[in-house]
Amino acid sequence: MTLRDQYLQSVLAWAGATDAVLALIQTGSLARQDDSADEYSDLDIEIISPDSDTLARDDDWLHRIGPLITVLRLEAGSDQPWPTRLAIYQGGVKIDFTVAGIERLRRMTAPDGLDDLYARGYHVLLDKAGVAASLPPPPYRFPVEPLPSQREFQTSVEEFWFEAFHVPRYLARGEPWLVKQRDWTMKTLLLRMAQWHAQALHPGQVDVWHNGLRMDQWAHRDTWHAIQQIFGRFDAADARRAFEATVRLYGRLGREVAERAGLEYPEACEDQIQALNRAVLEAAN
Repeated sequence: MTLRDQYLQSVLAWAGATDAVLALIQTGSLARQDDSADEYSDLDIEIISPDSDTLARDDDWLHRIGPLITVLRLEAGSDQPWPTRLAIYQGGVKIDFTVAGIERLRRMTAPDGLDDLYARGYHVLLDKAGVAASLPPPPYRFPVEPLPSQREFQTSVEEFWFEAFHVPRYLARGEPWLVKQRDWTMKTLLLRMAQWHAQALHPGQVDVWHNGLRMDQWAHRDTWHAIQQIFGRFDAADARRAFEATVRLYGRLGREVAERAGLEYPEACEDQIQALNRAVLEAAN
């Protein structure tokens, strides 16, 4: 039995002995059938509780699982409806706990009611009161995301060029840290465009995952090769080289997405920002 399995057994033992837990559902790579799990995969556990607020507020139970190194506490918000506890235990086992109420499962009892996370795959590890019995079986499929609307596309493109406007100025001022800050926002927007690009090229056939995970598998080959050039060092010369590679790749992908999806690329925004940036960069030489 691996150390990860031992921690899973500890979670089950704790949950079985407390009235604060009705069910445990495992999600994530270890519950899927796509061979994505490996020795570094986290345990992703949803705790279904009759009083999830209390369980989240007093999370001393994390220590009953095993020797805890640290935990990141994320409360419920717009991005996540339920509080989560991202715990790292001795030995390097990470367990991502979601603390949810019974309604979390009740919403998914319809034939097509599974959300994207559960549709990828789940395992019912514990079900004391049969609250998970009505869940439909997982289809083990990835979500097919729609391509952006014109408004969403234009907003994202203009945000990219807004960020790009600042980089040459910070380079000219000798502010490499601020260059990196703006650059990372640009990279986040570039990732979104690369995802749209893959989906536009292969509608319904590619799983673009999240946060760039498995990017070498879903990104177009030319995109993947170009990405090798967009990260630079901390010095001004290499930061400029990487910046120019980034805007070049973004512009190409954006136009190709627009063409495939029947959208209008905001050429005027890019052209004007690029002209302003060239003037700053040339003056700084």
